[in-house]
Amino acid sequence: MPDAPYASDASEQMRLLVHALRRYAEASDRMVEAAGNQHGMHRTDLRALTLLMQRQAEGLQTTPKDLGQLLNLTSASTTALVDRLVANGHAERSRSTTDRRSVIVQHTPSAQAEGRAIFSPMSRLMMEHLAQFTPEQMDTAAEVLAAATAALEELDAAGPRADET
Repeated sequence: MPDAPYASDASEQMRLLVHALRRYAEASDRMVEAAGNQHGMHRTDLRALTLLMQRQAEGLQTTPKDLGQLLNLTSASTTALVDRLVANGHAERSRSTTDRRSVIVQHTPSAQAEGRAIFSPMSRLMMEHLAQFTPEQMDTAAEVLAAATAALEELDAAGPRADET
């Protein structure tokens, strides 16, 4: 692992940390894109499946409209996405158990298996690299990542700012 740059003050430490987070996000994006391409899946397909798996694990039903909103897709793009996932055996459409008029989208067991095949090698390698840190360091890192994630989610929820449009 390359040595982390040393910062002399708190603002410089934050700048270096934000830079490291950006590099991690970029590397992660490249790896996910490459892994998806290897398995013939679009990046949006992988994002959709991740959302479906997370929501199903939380006991939430996901309609195509929900999926489109979560992924910032148009109705036509959402339909094409769901059609692609269903055609490839990664998702199924079914009627909602709470509102029979509503269609829900669920991931399939084969999607979960393919997700493991795609992401397990990356997870294993990351865990090998992270094994050098103490539990206390890992707790601190998790807190830092949670704070950075909260900042991005806050910006996302606020939408475009007036001075950026």
